[in-house]
Amino acid sequence: MTPKGKRIHLIEKDHRNRLTKVGDGLWESGHWNILESTAKKLLEGSILLHEKPRAASFFGGIILNYRLQDRGRLTGLVIFTFKYDAGHRGVMAEGKGWSRETKIVAKGLRS
Repeated sequence: MTPKGKRIHLIEKDHRNRLTKVGDGLWESGHWNILESTAKKLLEGSILLHEKPRAASFFGGIILNYRLQDRGRLTGLVIFTFKYDAGHRGVMAEGKGWSRETKIVAKGLRS
């Protein structure tokens, strides 16, 4: 199943953003430079992690929540909490629209 609706594709190159298991099927995405207002609008949408823009996603799921990193040099960056879903693996991000390590697909939102 290819996720439809609002979604964010992220480049998790070399797994440097520290994808972390936080519960039964629950994961945190690591830290991302995304506006909090955008993160809020992506709630209940899909998150898809890729190693490169033209590679299929290797992991992902449904965004349940987000928080802002509250300490250190990464203060203010967004961390998504999501429920893993196998249907979010092997998904390609269609063509154009990447901005650095991010591609957002949703009406009224931009990367």
